Amino acid sequence: MPISTVSLLIRKILRFLRDERGVVTMEFVVLLPVIILLLAFIGFVSFAISAQSEVQQVAFELARFGLVLADDPKFSGDICSTLNTEYLPKLIANSVTLSSSGFSALQACPGQPSGDVLTIDVTYNLASSYAQAFASDLGINLGEITREASVIVD
Repeated sequence: MPISTVSLLIRKILRFLRDERGVVTMEFVVLLPVIILLLAFIGFVSFAISAQSEVQQVAFELARFGLVLADDPKFSGDICSTLNTEYLPKLIANSVTLSSSGFSALQACPGQPSGDVLTIDVTYNLASSYAQAFASDLGINLGEITREASVIVD
């Protein structure tokens, strides 16, 4: 190979290495998957926090409805059974992130209110949620959210 051909080849290689056209495109291609994963993670965490907050709100609202039943002298049934059949479906229907299939039925509580306190436990299983579908791709099992709410009965 003659010297002029080698020097021409070296000049072309050096010119190619100095050329900055397309650098922004390469940076975008490298960073785009990272940005998409970060946004998906933010959405996942937001959903998990929202679901926990809504389960707590459902427990609190059921405890408030239970307080009304406990104060009613005409009511003589199980408070939790009544809350489970009459009030829980209405609360779930107003929820944005929770579905009825995720809620476990309230346990019967014939001794409620015990003393001056009415306590309601609500359990929600995240297995049927979009967050669990995303988490299972990452090898995470979200499990259940259990929240308790208590109100004082006069």
